[in-house]
Amino acid sequence: MSPSTSVIIPTRNRLPALRACLAALAAQDLPAHQFEVIVVDDGSSLHIPPPEEFHPAPASLRIIHQPNAGPGNARNTGAVAARGRFLAFTDDDCLPAPRWLPKLLQTLSAHPDALAGGSTSNGLPQYLGSSVSQLIIDLVYDHFNADPRNARFFASNNMACSRDSYFAMGGFDPLFRAASEDRDLCDRWLRSGRPMLACPAATIIHRHPQNMAAFTRLHFRYGRGAAAFHGFRAARGGSMAADTAFHRRLPALALARLRREPPLRAVSMTLALAWWELVNAAGFLWEKCQNR
Repeated sequence: MSPSTSVIIPTRNRLPALRACLAALAAQDLPAHQFEVIVVDDGSSLHIPPPEEFHPAPASLRIIHQPNAGPGNARNTGAVAARGRFLAFTDDDCLPAPRWLPKLLQTLSAHPDALAGGSTSNGLPQYLGSSVSQLIIDLVYDHFNADPRNARFFASNNMACSRDSYFAMGGFDPLFRAASEDRDLCDRWLRSGRPMLACPAATIIHRHPQNMAAFTRLHFRYGRGAAAFHGFRAARGGSMAADTAFHRRLPALALARLRREPPLRAVSMTLALAWWELVNAAGFLWEKCQNR
């Protein structure tokens, strides 16, 4: 019997995190035969063991190896190999909650043409960079997904759709090597007239350790990816209006969330958020200059 859903995980040189992710997927509140997990090793320099050496792990686990081509390309490779009617995507540094997959499938069963997206929390609050990266995602969702029935962006570590719709959209664009392949997919999804539906109950814990050096490198790369995305979107007739509106609203959105933090923590996060704006803009401008 073929599984109804295929969970696809790109990975590269993060074996301990991958083991934890697979253990979390083994604990999904769903009969084991109803889903498979496909891990796509995107050119790891470290040995990725065969499926039988992972324990605990989902009952149906496959590992596919490919030369390094980026996470978007790896997800496409997994989608080609998938047997499920639905595709769910997460990353190797994520811990899906037991009801993660059932909640996404509940949404897709009622709306099979939709792109469904869940919610994320930070699993490493001791790292300021990890906390501020999560804050940025929260602010982006506050702005772009204020109406859960009319969402406009989901991160690629927590989304799901039907296999047919995924291939009708062309999957992730493999030209995005730095970042923003998820922004590009969401933009094309909405332009096709298909809905995007937020499913906050489909939760994952993101465990990406980031000191401020790692935070800076990550968001410089995201700025580069944003510049590439805006170029592709402009070619499709889109504009930066929604992004400009987000940055105008950013102080008010951030204040609403930072009020919940202890005062010293709020100050640290505010400074790091300002640093993010500078680093992200630097990456954006660097990519624009390179392309020019």
